[in-house]
Amino acid sequence: MKSIQLFLFCCFFTFQFTFSQSLFIGDGAEFYLKKDLPFTTSNTVVTLGGSGIFSVEAGTTWGTANEYVDGTVTAYGTGVTKLATGNSSVYAPVTADHSGAIFATYFNSAPDAGSNGTNVNAVSDVEYWELMGNAEITLPWNSASDITNLVNNNGGVLNSVAIVGLNSGTWDLVSAPMTNTVTGDLLNGTVTSDTANPVNLNNFTQFTFGIDNQVVLGTDDLFITNGIDILANPVRASEPIRFLSENNLQGLDAILYDITGKQVRFYNDVITFNGVGSLDKSNVMSGIYFLKFIHEGKQGVKKLILE
Repeated sequence: MKSIQLFLFCCFFTFQFTFSQSLFIGDGAEFYLKKDLPFTTSNTVVTLGGSGIFSVEAGTTWGTANEYVDGTVTAYGTGVTKLATGNSSVYAPVTADHSGAIFATYFNSAPDAGSNGTNVNAVSDVEYWELMGNAEITLPWNSASDITNLVNNNGGVLNSVAIVGLNSGTWDLVSAPMTNTVTGDLLNGTVTSDTANPVNLNNFTQFTFGIDNQVVLGTDDLFITNGIDILANPVRASEPIRFLSENNLQGLDAILYDITGKQVRFYNDVITFNGVGSLDKSNVMSGIYFLKFIHEGKQGVKKLILE
């Protein structure tokens, strides 16, 4: 089928037939796609002029890895809609259960820097979305999203992946801790905000993936097969953290968190001798901490008091 380029100016269209095209929406123009309307761009990406608008009716599911909008997608109405946005050959659609209009744009570049808020241990530096409206949202990742390092460097719990939003320089969870739903694996998956409580997206300027510390700290299965005990707790100021395990453990990692759940120190490949291990805590302030052990896919948490 012959490819057709459409340049739309100062108009609003509802198409009622199937056709193939390379679609550019010029300044001051809007292209509107109705729900369930057969539509294809023949494996080409929709591009927008400075004020061009690509809009869809609520409930629309159009979009593939080869047919998406490099720019903002607008959805009108109320329902569950796939907003087929992407950038730089990366397809990253947002699924939204929304009330009223919603807007989504994807950027295949690092989000703005910011501090980690309460219960946020780490934030992706690969990609981000700009979203407006009120909705329960689902964000996707693929192998290029580097979820593997995000998870493995911050507790190793896939279900700890959460949606975070940038609010006045701070990355916060957009839903309450332990309410995000994760599907898939480290290379391909999705995370959905709290399905019981829509997010006011206008409170945040950017959205990406982060780590929910409460999920990390809530995982505790290491001690089913390997008991680990802290030898002295409280730990004296002049002493390291010493622990006893039932067996000598090869490839044991440990992460120290403060009382808010923020990572303080990571210990890689901790050595145990005759079942005893030692962790340096120099320059760590006194207070209450959590120490997470990770071994062969199993995890466990101990509460510490450092004098």
